[in-house]
Amino acid sequence: MTNAPEYLRAGDIARLTGVSLRTARRWIATGILVSAKVGGARLVARSELERLLSPARQVDEEGSGDSK
Repeated sequence: MTNAPEYLRAGDIARLTGVSLRTARRWIATGILVSAKVGGARLVARSELERLLSPARQVDEEGSGDSK
């Protein structure tokens, strides 16, 4: 087995996230998800989808430095 990243098509992204195919395609077209064109397909690395779905790190407005 190789360490090559797994790539997803818009349909895979829609199925995994529960959004419509149209929304998944829009995320790719607008650059919300970085993709590469291979042949006639737009492919997104699984790590890119994980980046989109991961909770954003919130900055502590008071600057106390507490991050959990």
